[in-house]
Amino acid sequence: MFKEIVKNTGVLSAGILFSRILGLVRDVVIAKYFGTSRIFEAFIVAFRIPNIFRSLFGEGFSDSVATPVLSEHQKNRERLVVLASRLFSVFFVILLIFVILGMIFGKYFVIAIAPGFLKDRSTFELAVSFTRVTFPYLFFIGLVAVMSSLLYALKKFTLPAFVPSLFNICMIVGVFFFRRRLDNYILVVSVLTAGVIQFACLYFYLLRKGIVMKMRLKQSFQDKDIKRMFKLFIPRIWASLVYHLNVFVDTVFSSLSWIVGGGALAAIYYSNRIIQFPLALIAISVSRVAIVDLSGFHKENDLEKFKQLFIFSLRSILFFIVPCSVVLLFMSQEIIEVLFLRGTFDESSCNITHPVLFFYAFGLFPFCGIKLLVNSFYSLKDTSTPAKTAGIALAVNIILSALLMFPLKVSGIALASSLAAFLNFFMLYRLLIKRIGRLNWQGLPQEIVKLLFLGLVMGGILKLFWIYLNYNKYIRITAGTISAAAVFLFLASVLKIKYFQYIKSWILRKK
Repeated sequence: MFKEIVKNTGVLSAGILFSRILGLVRDVVIAKYFGTSRIFEAFIVAFRIPNIFRSLFGEGFSDSVATPVLSEHQKNRERLVVLASRLFSVFFVILLIFVILGMIFGKYFVIAIAPGFLKDRSTFELAVSFTRVTFPYLFFIGLVAVMSSLLYALKKFTLPAFVPSLFNICMIVGVFFFRRRLDNYILVVSVLTAGVIQFACLYFYLLRKGIVMKMRLKQSFQDKDIKRMFKLFIPRIWASLVYHLNVFVDTVFSSLSWIVGGGALAAIYYSNRIIQFPLALIAISVSRVAIVDLSGFHKENDLEKFKQLFIFSLRSILFFIVPCSVVLLFMSQEIIEVLFLRGTFDESSCNITHPVLFFYAFGLFPFCGIKLLVNSFYSLKDTSTPAKTAGIALAVNIILSALLMFPLKVSGIALASSLAAFLNFFMLYRLLIKRIGRLNWQGLPQEIVKLLFLGLVMGGILKLFWIYLNYNKYIRITAGTISAAAVFLFLASVLKIKYFQYIKSWILRKK
């Protein structure tokens, strides 16, 4: 069981790693040409609005409902394909309606998500115009999520893992080669183009495999499994909205530049992009692979295997994320300098951004752990519990953001998000234990101490290379990273960390 999990997680992680590396390149390019300017802040707001609905109707529905329900039909391929095709038809209609409404009411979305823009009319108008251009992206990427769910249920992870890279490629190519022709609109046009290309890639791949997404609306809306999906999805709507309301809270508070300072929106964006790298690479990969088998174990009423897989998955996350968090705390300023300090992104932008990354790093583990816990509840066909805990965490985030932004400025908003994530993680964990029973965490406290030690060693090595190596910043960070990684692997073997021992033995057996 674990061998297949590791293999599929590796495939997803490879795809996400490739995409995130390209994403960092994209952000470096954007930072160079747009920095923390009003054009970029208008784009952040404009893209965030359709992105909320994309997550709600796309990935949110896919991860919480579509993939678990489709996975129930793994042994009946014909029914699986018919069900996916019907889901495609339903989403085609729903997404089309939302896109039209979004383009009509774009102005009011901008007012809701960034009220601070009303004090700067030109930025506000730019954000409204950008919103209307980017909203059709929702249509294409929502259908991409449906097709990806089908591939996940078929346990074909490679293409869904690498398709998101096309988004970053389009953004990089667009900014480099078409920026002067399209001027301020290059970012939003690149987003729309990426959505079309991602859709075409998956659609024609399925077509080549003999899987046709047929438009049969009457049968689709009458299908019992489609109805069940949407019944399960009702609580998930609130959970997804709460997640984005947390993002909304960060956006609203960081748009209050007279309190938190100028460039706060961009600082939140750049810091969050770095946090999203390990979050996507580890937590999302592990959670998306695990949910397929967790759903199967739940259907078979095999609680013991369910527990074993959950423990293994959380240990996987801990192994990578604990040391990563410590390194981010040690090296927040240096990471921002290496990635973004060039062109329009100057020392001032760096000074705004690196404290935000520092405070987000505190919450990296709960951010990741929540992904696995939420998917565990979804595999149990429970979408209401994550919605309830997320609502409580949202309230805490709002209160803490309002309090902390005065003494800590924009950094207070990041710290509030991290503290709220810790609360959400512990609530979800306790409720899961009540649902499935106690878990055997033998040796876990000692392992966490070892991982914290490894993180401190890695952070120390990186800091020493940065301070004492007399070369440019790229050579210093590269040499430090290679050395720290080598020491990490050596010490993980010496300290006999359980997850590392398993991966090592699996690789040796494979060879």
